[in-house]
Order: sequence, then structure tokens, then C-alpha cells
Amino acid sequence: MRRFLPFCIVLSVICLAAMAVADTVYYRTADGSWASTEAPVENGRLRIAIGADAAPDGRAVLVINKPEWMVLDDTLPPELTGVEINGVTLPSTDTLDLGVLSAAAAEIIVAVKDDKNPIGAPTASFALDDAPAVKIKTDTTGLGPTQTTGRLVISLADLPAGKYSGRLTLTDMAPLVNSRTWPVEFAVMGITISEDRQSVTLANAASGFKVTPEIANQILLPNGAWSKLTTNAGSEYLYPREFTGVQMLADTAEAKTVLITAIPQNLDGKPVDGLCELEYELTIRPDTPALLLTARSRNVSNADQKIGPNYGWLGCPYYHTPQGKAEWGSGGDKERYFTIGNPGWVWLAPRGEGPGLLWASSDRFGEFMGGSILLYGRSGSFKPGEYSQMDMAFAAADSPEQAKQIYDDLVQKGLIRTPDNQGG
Repeated sequence: MRRFLPFCIVLSVICLAAMAVADTVYYRTADGSWASTEAPVENGRLRIAIGADAAPDGRAVLVINKPEWMVLDDTLPPELTGVEINGVTLPSTDTLDLGVLSAAAAEIIVAVKDDKNPIGAPTASFALDDAPAVKIKTDTTGLGPTQTTGRLVISLADLPAGKYSGRLTLTDMAPLVNSRTWPVEFAVMGITISEDRQSVTLANAASGFKVTPEIANQILLPNGAWSKLTTNAGSEYLYPREFTGVQMLADTAEAKTVLITAIPQNLDGKPVDGLCELEYELTIRPDTPALLLTARSRNVSNADQKIGPNYGWLGCPYYHTPQGKAEWGSGGDKERYFTIGNPGWVWLAPRGEGPGLLWASSDRFGEFMGGSILLYGRSGSFKPGEYSQMDMAFAAADSPEQAKQIYDDLVQKGLIRTPDNQGG
């Protein structure tokens, strides 16, 4: 049986140049090979007669006015031969893991090749998920006929701090339009301050963190839990009420540090002025997944003041110390407080899916009500201007073993102190 398929209604017709008076039309047969037939123009219409072997499923692939550079027998998609991000060459092109960027702009240069055909410029695509504010510009002038190699330049601007995922798609100019998509991942290490300066977001290669002036929701950690600083000053328990200062102390490729100061409120949400000022100094670095946090409770009154801070109040089903898995205190729910001691670090097991949490500090850890963990700062009488300070680090960790590796690396780099009384 012969079928006459006018090219204008065939589903898969490739027309690459103006129609000639008469031309050779190429078509793909059922076994994947290519054949040709003459197709004269009759009454202004091109009529092509092909057999069922060219359209076994009702579809035919035709090439009309084939360019000299086109290779018909091509079933392989383009390949990447090299990728540079801000002038740094990636070690592998199997996946586009672009690493950690320290700036809000990036230039990505992608070297590409195809085994037989040029790579189409109009179909080259780079996209990011859930990033509508990011400006993406693609320069495709290095692609297209007649070369089978080329390059694509992608410029990114206005990148807020955080983790990104997306995809790069390239398609060759073969009749089968062979396409391949590579997943893209990268992170922008940075600190983003909201317009009202009442919210600060930090991001490194591993996680994101957020800081807000609330009683309970103060610092959002990578396990999805909020942590908080509680300061006992005089007869009040104090929490941040409003950020009064947000200052970048460091903004380099090696480290980014922000200092946040806050005026307090009590547990009832009432302002408490002239007694204590709360400070959060937070640092992220490209060489560690941890957030480094220094929390200070400063006496801003005109007289000596008794100050006693603690931090955390983080719940978990169970936890580990360097000595192994720890059961909740012997008093269980019957005792409000139970001392863990100074193990240097604890690993909090996750609740359900998601990572656990490394919490490292040289200060003293304790339990509350057999279900949450807190960290005790130095308590005592402080003169005007003096403060009680706690230094700690947080990082997502899938296991106690990974938590120990992160902790050991922090100690080796001098980013956190070991306990004065290990395990005591």
C-alpha cells in the first residue's frame, strides 16, 4: 500500500531551506536507515510518495533541502567537554555541580561537542528552579552550523544566598533532534538581610539558616528546628524583641560574618528596656558545613547585674555524645533538669525524615524534662558593659560518625574550642 503524505501535514517534517523546484527528500525507514526519493514540485505543492516502511507507526521523519553539513545517521545527543565557573574549571562534566559561589553573580562557560552535527542555538536552555528573581542571560553565538563544537556562555546575576538546582539542555541539529539534559546544582554562600532588617538569612554549601527576633523562633537550624537564646537577668527571662543593628563584620570569599543586636522582651511579650542587650554573631565559611554562632547577653544597665544565659531547647528522640548513645536522664520526666556535662559535642537524632544535627560547644550541656537539650552559659554578676558569652556550632549530620568528623575538622581549623573539662 502506498500512502501520499503532503509534507505540510506530516507530523515529523524537517524543512531547513526554501523549497526548490525539485529536490531530493530523505526519509528514515523502519530499521533506522535512511533512503531518498525525488520530490518534484507540482502546482506549487511538494508531493512525496513513501511506503509504509517509512511510517510504521503513522509517523515519518523527512528531511527537505538537506544542508551540506547535516549528517542524517545521528542518534547521539551533544556532550560537554568542559565547564568553567567564574574562571575555575570543573573537574568533571558528568554532572554540573558548580560548587559554592561567594558572589551574587556568576559566569558559566560550557564547551560542547556533537559527534556528527552542529548544536542548535535556539534550543539551548538553562533554567533554575524556584528562582524567579535571578537574572539569566545565555549567549549562544558560539553554537550552530557548521561546526560540531562550540560554547555556551551563561551569565547569572542577582543571586540571593541559598542552594539552587536547575538544568542545562542542549539539542543537536540532526534530523532526530537528539537532546540531553544535565542537572545543575550550586550554592551561593552569603548573608541576605531583609529590607526591614528584621530577618537575616545565611547559606553555605550544605544548609540554610534564618534569624528572627522572636521568643521561640530565633535561629532556624538545618534539621528544621528553631533554637533560642534565653537570658535570665535580674528577675526577668529575656528574649529578642527587635533587631536594632545588623552589621556585616566580614564579607570575603573565606568567611562571611554578621553581627545582630537586639533589644529584649520578657516571656509575656512586654518590652524590657535598660537591662540587657542581646547579640548574635554568626559566621559561615566555604570550608565547613557548620554555622558558627556566638551569643552574648550584655549588661546595659548602670549597675552590676546578675546574668545567666542558656541556649537551645532542642528536642530529639535520643542523642549521642562522644561516649555513645545517651539515654534521657535517670530522672526522666520526673526531673526538670539533668546535667549532660561538657562532652564537646552532641548529635541530635532526627524526628522522622531529614538529617540529624551536630551541636558543638565547650560549654555545659543539659537536659530539660527528659526531652530537650540546652546549653548553659557562664552565670554571675557582670559590670555595666560586660557580657556572658557562649560559642557554638551547628551543622546537619546524618549520623554520629559524621558529626564527629565535622567537629574534629572545626577543632583542627581552630574554629571552636574544646571543653575545659572533657566529659565532666
